[in-house]
Amino acid sequence: MSMHKPQKVVVITGAASGIGFAMAEEFCALGYSVALADVSENATRQAAKTIADRTGGETCWCVADVRDHGASKSALDKVRDQLGDPSVLVNNAGIVVRQKARLEDLPNGHFEEMMAIHVNGTLNWSRLVLPPMRKAGFGRIINISSVNAIAAVPYRIGYVTAKKAILGVTEALALETARAGITVNAIAPGYILTDLLKTRAEAGILDQQAIAERTPVRRWGRPDEIAKAALYLASEDASFVTGTTLVVDGGLSIRGDAGEDLERAPE
Repeated sequence: MSMHKPQKVVVITGAASGIGFAMAEEFCALGYSVALADVSENATRQAAKTIADRTGGETCWCVADVRDHGASKSALDKVRDQLGDPSVLVNNAGIVVRQKARLEDLPNGHFEEMMAIHVNGTLNWSRLVLPPMRKAGFGRIINISSVNAIAAVPYRIGYVTAKKAILGVTEALALETARAGITVNAIAPGYILTDLLKTRAEAGILDQQAIAERTPVRRWGRPDEIAKAALYLASEDASFVTGTTLVVDGGLSIRGDAGEDLERAPE
């Protein structure tokens, strides 16, 4: 097993694309050894190779459905064999349903699936990394929630509930681990222009311009802006930050007006 400084090995779930990929690339560029975990073998392997080629850094990949504790353990064992014990875990894996629906119209199992992937997945991977983190006396767990955990949206009850539950997991686990040199925090991204959301905007599912105008900074966020927030929470500089949620949404969640033009000063 290769030896690494404990603060330099990070595991990111849901890392084959989108925000997870951006985080993996930013961590790798800063000298972390990065393990990418996702459900698609081909996509995850290719993502790990692409990041290693771009950054010159060390990556590995593993396949796991985060809902499955046994599969997750096997995946993490592979990571530990190749990179060593992770001291940073980013629980990023998640899904967004394609269609909106009222609660009574949701298919059976939809709500349970949303909770299993977002919440059980976060718990499964946190359980697995905590023993080596406790032994090392250092650890960072970063859970990816959503602006929709703070400002809910209609017809997304499974997603909103799951992302809000992640905030509860973050706070409770932060209290359990605070004296072990481990911090647990969440990031709540706003609307981030990933390839998935670009596709949804092009299909007319999302109104890209309307969301930009509704956001006080008048644009969507970039994946690297979430990655940089994760880098801060993973760093030694954030050693006194635990149990909190870093909202990276361009001010969307604090906007309470009815859509007035913010550029117009009152007469």
